[in-house]
Amino acid sequence: MATPPPQKRRRRRSLLDLDDDLIPEILLRLSPYKPECLIRCSVVCKPWRHLLTDPGFLRRYREFHGAPPVLGVLLDLDLEHPQDYFVARFFRTTSFRPRAIDHGGCYTRDARHGRVLFSNVTGDEGEHDLLVWNPITGERWELLMPVIPGMQWNVTVLCAAAAREGGGGCDHLGCHRGPFLVAFVNSNGDGTTCAYVYSSEAAAWSDAACAEHPNGIPDMDMEPCTLVGNRIYGLAAESKTIVEYDLGCQKLAFIDRPSAYNGRGVLMPATGGGLGFAGVQGSCLYLWSRETGGPDRNAAWMQSKVWELNTLPGRVPGKKPTTAGFAEGLGIIFVKTDAGIFAINIKSGRVKKMSSRSTYKYTVIPYMGFYTPDNATG
Repeated sequence: MATPPPQKRRRRRSLLDLDDDLIPEILLRLSPYKPECLIRCSVVCKPWRHLLTDPGFLRRYREFHGAPPVLGVLLDLDLEHPQDYFVARFFRTTSFRPRAIDHGGCYTRDARHGRVLFSNVTGDEGEHDLLVWNPITGERWELLMPVIPGMQWNVTVLCAAAAREGGGGCDHLGCHRGPFLVAFVNSNGDGTTCAYVYSSEAAAWSDAACAEHPNGIPDMDMEPCTLVGNRIYGLAAESKTIVEYDLGCQKLAFIDRPSAYNGRGVLMPATGGGLGFAGVQGSCLYLWSRETGGPDRNAAWMQSKVWELNTLPGRVPGKKPTTAGFAEGLGIIFVKTDAGIFAINIKSGRVKKMSSRSTYKYTVIPYMGFYTPDNATG
């Protein structure tokens, strides 16, 4: 009996066998929430490395995915340590790991456009410095305060192009290497609020822009500010007043918060544009947006959504949750409960538990950015 000829093994096709035009389209769709995928693909071969570090491809990648992902969150913790009695810690939510996880002696004030802003107590009690940190590149900038602040002040960091109308042509998807601004708002005892802006290009603070508070209660809350267009909004007077600073006109104004709410809250961009406000009352999370009508109508707050928080997993009934932060561009509000920290997507209603830790100071500040092979080392 004749022996049948051996069958040829079918060769399994791999990505390397695909048409050169298809490979970029496949790599373009890798999730930015799993940056390790792009990093691993960049070491497959030299052509892939060249593609994944090409500025044109990276621009397409960021535009394809839109708002930058949350690579981690920053929390302020109290630690038993002889020198650093408190620390700002970076908690990873993806595989991205910055070179420095802890910043001893620092409080996290803000994070935006690829940078984090800390206040750093380095000398005698009451002496404050500011520290700007780029987690992706590891760069750090140390700034002196423009004035000696009182107990209540606020500060925020942003891309320099954001000061211009329409964002200055920057989509803020990959501007973490460009120039930046730091806006500082301080109040004194005579009812005057002043704003100063530091420019990394000029390496100097601007002159003060000042305004009299209408109620004579100018004390700033140290909650994170929010950016809407080229205007910065921060809370003042124990969250009872909102301070608006127009970066283009360099003018201050004061806005009442939603009259139907009395308690701690956070500011955020509204879903349809404009300014938003979120706060917890009872067991519910309420969301307002500030809408402007015609020329004969003043701006008004409109309640837009309500979420029941008793359904969050692990919650202990009777203990009130609180708002703890937000993620600009993603429509995510962070809520702190006795069971930990939860992220609520106000568009989809999806709830995700971020951490089981409930003992931390101040707020949850997310760090958002694209970690791509052009930034990866090692």
